[in-house]
Amino acid sequence: MSQHKALCLILVFSLFFLTGCWDRRELNDLAIELGWGLDQVKNNKVEISAQFIIPSKMGMGQSGRSEAGKTVFIESGTGRDTLEAVQMMQSKLSREVFRGHRRVIVIGEQLARHGLAPVLDTYSRDPDIRLRADALIVKGSTAKQFLKASYPLEDIPALGALKEHMQMGGMGDTSLLNFLIATTSDGITPTLPVIALSHSSNEKDQKSIKGFQIVNMAIFNKDLKVVGFLNIEEGKSYLWIINHLRKQTVTVTVPQGNRNASLYMTKIDSKIIPIIQGNAIKCNIVLSGEGIIRENNTNLDLTQSENLALLEHLLEKRVEKQAYQTIEKVQKQYRTDIFGFGEAIHQKYPSQWKVLKKNWDNQFKKVEVSVHSNLIIRRVGLTGPPLQIKKNEIKK
Repeated sequence: MSQHKALCLILVFSLFFLTGCWDRRELNDLAIELGWGLDQVKNNKVEISAQFIIPSKMGMGQSGRSEAGKTVFIESGTGRDTLEAVQMMQSKLSREVFRGHRRVIVIGEQLARHGLAPVLDTYSRDPDIRLRADALIVKGSTAKQFLKASYPLEDIPALGALKEHMQMGGMGDTSLLNFLIATTSDGITPTLPVIALSHSSNEKDQKSIKGFQIVNMAIFNKDLKVVGFLNIEEGKSYLWIINHLRKQTVTVTVPQGNRNASLYMTKIDSKIIPIIQGNAIKCNIVLSGEGIIRENNTNLDLTQSENLALLEHLLEKRVEKQAYQTIEKVQKQYRTDIFGFGEAIHQKYPSQWKVLKKNWDNQFKKVEVSVHSNLIIRRVGLTGPPLQIKKNEIKK
């Protein structure tokens, strides 16, 4: 019994040495931001803009279309670097800026072309910054203007950009992390998706902004400056090659009757196989995918194995052609390795890479590339031939 009392006394005495939550921050003292914007302004200063939620308006089901129903507000600050700009922003807020829930980072095109190197340090240094965020370039406009745009489908407009990117089959909330990883590598240069504001007929009127959409992919060089763009189709081929594509629809025209069919895939994979033979550097790209036929306007009866094999072959050729054209465009026009050919060589031929990486941009444009695809149609839907095709027109 005495041992039990002694143990209780020790436990009670130890409570005096326990610390409480002395550094906790109450929710009512925080300004929670979900969208973050960076722009270049006069004298090479940076302007930081943020989209903060209005706590009293959250959970009320309002769309944000009218001024009275908005669930967010925008505040900004300017400085020589991002931290100074944030401090200027903080001076206008009654609550401390909280970045732990940041989901989207948008960057004005002017800053992207000038170079992102001066504004990136804080994203890898500050432990409070969330790395799982979607980063996008705002084409033809500023990040601040983008954050002011409304989006009818989301209470928080910034989340509309993230969800739209994910619906396109892109990297979503890993694009910032992948960008930072690429900046530290010698064998791959970074990219970011590009989003543009949608205007009505009067583009000068701020109120005419009616939404936004993903339009292409921005290509950076080693100085982290935008040097070019890929369109949406090229961007999807690029994401497939680097194995970051989540879903894809491939449409092909079948010679019979000049009609088309579409394959929808959610199981997608790719491999980059480098080969060094003497002074020649080759990369074999293998693209694979499995999916279902969502539309068939041809006269092929897809319940027949011969027709299914024919359609798979045509789809594969379409994928290979688009992928090769994308690689060729980047090699000839931009001469920067966004595909990670250098990284693949580094892993397979580490000793040769030590020599190649010193002049990799020039070597990259000389790489001989071949593309092969293997697409499998798992299901063709409820019918073989289209219902609108007459029986005597169906190819068995």
